[in-house]
Amino acid sequence: LVSRSRGDDDNQWWKEQFKNYEFLPETMQNVIEVGCGPYTNVRTMLDRCRFNHLYLSDPLIRTYTTFKLTFVADMYAKAACVLDDHPIEDLPFASDYFDLVVMINVLDHVQDARRCMDTVVRITKPGGYLIIGQELTSEEDLSKIAGNAGQVGHPITVDGKWFDAWLEKGFEPVIRKVLSRTEGRSSEFHYGTLLFAGKKV
Repeated sequence: LVSRSRGDDDNQWWKEQFKNYEFLPETMQNVIEVGCGPYTNVRTMLDRCRFNHLYLSDPLIRTYTTFKLTFVADMYAKAACVLDDHPIEDLPFASDYFDLVVMINVLDHVQDARRCMDTVVRITKPGGYLIIGQELTSEEDLSKIAGNAGQVGHPITVDGKWFDAWLEKGFEPVIRKVLSRTEGRSSEFHYGTLLFAGKKV
């Protein structure tokens, strides 16, 4: 037996780092993954949690529905999700709406990381979960990747302290950890990897 959906963007790796999302309840009402890509991280949560209403958000989401044998294409074909193609900075959803907001491996692709953080915090409902996974970059790392072709399409870099303004007061952490350079996926260019899951207070 094989999964009906193919493709993975290190989503299984992220799942393992987040302890298989065992902290999530069995059912959640409104769930969104922002910057979801064609493969998504939410699909790796389905063995733990059932979503009543799933929103998949990515500026390229309409293109991803044409990719064969992917989770996005499958969910779209079954009318089992809502598609949204807004940039994270401009998400049109009401404040305090989502029981779960997922943003993994996204902030280095956006235009305004601060507005993205403001948005994901805003749309997470009190008592709801916010999950963030992000590779972290120091000044030393930045000097290594300056001019590197791998940086094209990844214009923003952040370090671990950058997140404090949003996460220190607004959330009760379930997981808050920074993986070391050697534990991460890109040790040459990132000194660590932030793993955060918390409940909004």
